[in-house]
Amino acid sequence: MEENKNKMTDLPFHIEGSLSKLFIGADVIKRKDHNEIKFLVDKLIPRGTLCALVGESDTGKSSLLRQLAVSIVYGDSDFLGFKLDDSCRNVIYVSTEDGEMATSAWLNKYFGEEVANDSRLSKLKYLYETDGIIKNLNDVVKTNCVDLIIIDSYADLFNGSMNNSNEVRSFLNAYNQIAIKYGVTVIFLHHTKKNTSGTVPNKNSILGSQGFEAKMRSVLMLTQDEVEKSLRHLCVVKNNYLADKAKSESYILKFNDHLAFENTGNRIELDKIVYQDWIEDAKDMREKGLSYRMISERLKEDGYNVSKSVLQRKLS
Repeated sequence: MEENKNKMTDLPFHIEGSLSKLFIGADVIKRKDHNEIKFLVDKLIPRGTLCALVGESDTGKSSLLRQLAVSIVYGDSDFLGFKLDDSCRNVIYVSTEDGEMATSAWLNKYFGEEVANDSRLSKLKYLYETDGIIKNLNDVVKTNCVDLIIIDSYADLFNGSMNNSNEVRSFLNAYNQIAIKYGVTVIFLHHTKKNTSGTVPNKNSILGSQGFEAKMRSVLMLTQDEVEKSLRHLCVVKNNYLADKAKSESYILKFNDHLAFENTGNRIELDKIVYQDWIEDAKDMREKGLSYRMISERLKEDGYNVSKSVLQRKLS
């Protein structure tokens, strides 16, 4: 019996005709010699995958994605300090919430007095008409090299039940096929649940079914700092290709007057973003007679980057 079993395991596995292009052997895949996952934006957005940027309303999510799009088409070497690995510097931005007027206003605010390079900006294509969007995207990317497709926003394009995982995954599969077939990254702008405001950033805060998060290879969350309103926390709440340690801290960004972001270079542990986690300790230290400077220094030792001015404002 064992002898017959061994003979059966040695049977050849040949697939003939057109099907041979669909069924790919692991030996062929291994010989492609990919030793690591390639990122469009290092540590944040892997290439050729579905990704998402989520957060509450009015945190600047659209501005962040527009800034990323401009950075790519301009051929920048990095985006907010994260290495860019673009190939052709072409971007498609599907805009369902803002029309040409709002887009123009943002671009003029972003560039300010700087003279924009029209030849580079022409590599960023905006799409406002969403009827037949999958066919139109397919037709464009199959004849053009495109680094990134931005969908702003997911909720406007998906017309099924957001809590139905099967409907969500079926909708996303059409975009995933584009990503896989053409190696283009697709990033969706989406929202978090209203009742999760003020909680530690977490992928379970995403609005709708778990099917959305499950389909994404990377999920970034943008939250407003509860103390310094010009600051935002960019958090990697999911990334299949990063170690947990790399996702444990937020990147602290500053939202400036040009409706653009700057990387402060500071990071903070995700569970220390919510100020209630340190406010009671600060009150106790103040009641014991410690100065604001001393309280600030002690909080920094615990991983909370809270300035004296913020302490005065909060504790008063």
